[in-house]
Order: sequence, then C-alpha cells, then structure tokens
Amino acid sequence: MPHKQKKCLRSILKDIGFLNRTAMAAGNAGRFDTAFRNLNQALDITRRLDKKCLVAKLLNNLGNIYTMSGEWDKALLAYEQSLSIVTEHYGTDNILYKTLQKNLVYLLTRDIAAA
Repeated sequence: MPHKQKKCLRSILKDIGFLNRTAMAAGNAGRFDTAFRNLNQALDITRRLDKKCLVAKLLNNLGNIYTMSGEWDKALLAYEQSLSIVTEHYGTDNILYKTLQKNLVYLLTRDIAAA
C-alpha cells in the first residue's frame, strides 16, 4: 500500500509541475488569466499536501506573474507570503530566499520609479 501512495503522490507532484510550467509559459505569453488559474490550482493542491517549500516556490512564481501583469500590490503580498514560509521553515541561507530578495528589490525599485 505505501508504494501505491508514493506513486499517487509522484503523479500529483508531476501535475503540480505541469500546472506551474504552463502557468509560467502563459504568463510569459501575456495570457495572465490562464497563468493565474493554473498557479492557483497548483497552490491549492500543494497546500493540501502541506508541502511548504513547494508552496513558497509557487507563491514566488505567482508574484512574478503579478509583477508581469502590473499588479504590484498583489505581487508584493505573494512575495511576502513566500518569504515568510521560507524564513520560518528553511532560514535565509538558501537559493529561494536569495531569489525572493532579488524579486522584492526589483518590485520595490520598479514601484518607486513608477511613482
């Protein structure tokens, strides 16, 4: 039975990866409705699995899509939620923390320049 559960989990994680990749491709193509739908679906599944690192990565990607679509307040919220998960569970000495720092600096300097 545990092997069957692992296979099922592996399949679910593949689905999450597919949703994430298609969301990012849609965002890069300017199809933000599809991007948001797929990322939010991936986030819902991942939260139910309680995979905190994956939730943080998806929130970072959601922040990226919000940034691309010009929704800076929502991008900031997604990045902050991701950063909170990362610092609480994984600390600050990791690539995701550094990526989030760069994304926040970009967002905040872009926001200031636009003001």
